[in-house]
Amino acid sequence: MAVATASCSATLLPVVCTRQATAVGGAGAARLRLRGARSNGSRWTAAQWLENSAQIDCDVPLEEAFALWEDRERIPQWMPWITSVVVQQDDPRLSRWTLSTYQFNRQWEFSWLALNLTPLRNQKIHWRSVPGSTGGSLGSGLEVQNRGQIRFLRKGPSKCSVKLTISYEVPGPMAPFASLLTPVVEGILSADMKRFAEYAVQHRQNIGA
Repeated sequence: MAVATASCSATLLPVVCTRQATAVGGAGAARLRLRGARSNGSRWTAAQWLENSAQIDCDVPLEEAFALWEDRERIPQWMPWITSVVVQQDDPRLSRWTLSTYQFNRQWEFSWLALNLTPLRNQKIHWRSVPGSTGGSLGSGLEVQNRGQIRFLRKGPSKCSVKLTISYEVPGPMAPFASLLTPVVEGILSADMKRFAEYAVQHRQNIGA
């Protein structure tokens, strides 16, 4: 089966933009930016692409780390800001990712489809978002194209390094915040990768490997 993980950037961007917009313009400004659509109903256009990475060493064999990332529906267990990942029955290459976050006294939801690209077994998992697939209370106007990859490097019989890299478009109205996004997003990704390393070790112990 073709494998890949879907990009977290498409969900990270609404979360980060919410926080940054609050800091500079209050809840009203944040709602305007998060809505992602102009008054005439058109979508935002992208101003630039950003790339963020996080890497960690894991005390499990490379094959086990790869298999955990390959199981896309398991990923929310180490990326808790992701509500669910659902592989599409009609096309297993596709998976729908959903984020729910509580901001400004209401629940926001954002979802999108990710397309698995052909992986390199035990080396690389990569993906791209599907244009026009966003949904949820944020998704109707916010189109965040994204792509990314996870690379695996063997460091011993029971140790490997895992590096996650994501690239995503920054919508035009959020361009002034671009320099603020990188440290916030990489901080979130680093925490996720640390959780993954801990999860991988615990999973290995649970299966008695």
